[in-house]
Amino acid sequence: MTSMIKKKFIFLVLIFVLLLAGCGQKPDMDQSAADGNFHYQNKDLGFSLVLPPEFLYYQTQRKETADYVDLEFFVPTADTNYYQDVAGYGKAVVIRIFNEKSWEQASGEGIYQKLGENKGWLPGREDRIYTIKFWGEAPLDWQEKWSEEIKQKIIGGFKVI
Repeated sequence: MTSMIKKKFIFLVLIFVLLLAGCGQKPDMDQSAADGNFHYQNKDLGFSLVLPPEFLYYQTQRKETADYVDLEFFVPTADTNYYQDVAGYGKAVVIRIFNEKSWEQASGEGIYQKLGENKGWLPGREDRIYTIKFWGEAPLDWQEKWSEEIKQKIIGGFKVI
């Protein structure tokens, strides 16, 4: 009888642990959160970003050079006349992470807006300067959705982690 009680106790403890593990999960970046937004986090690059509900089905692409890393955010578009790096998608946002030296050279160009920086993000490595650039003109099917308010929400949702 004692072994039966132990088995039941172990079973209940396992169920309890599984329930607790499920409660602590972070939102899925591919699913909108309770606030309707998409919460993107990139621990490797050291930032998080809140994207508006309009970014449904967004995709990302990472490009690296010696001077910077680009994380590009693409959104679906049906505008076949709009230039598309990725078929069926327009590049709405680019987060460019410069090293300090490269940022000093590029900052005068005015193409990228500085969002923040991470000094001494890793011992022996250069500091990071986080910047953002939005598409110049939105595709036709985004003209009514895209606004200065959306840009400001994206900027406001950026955080260095």
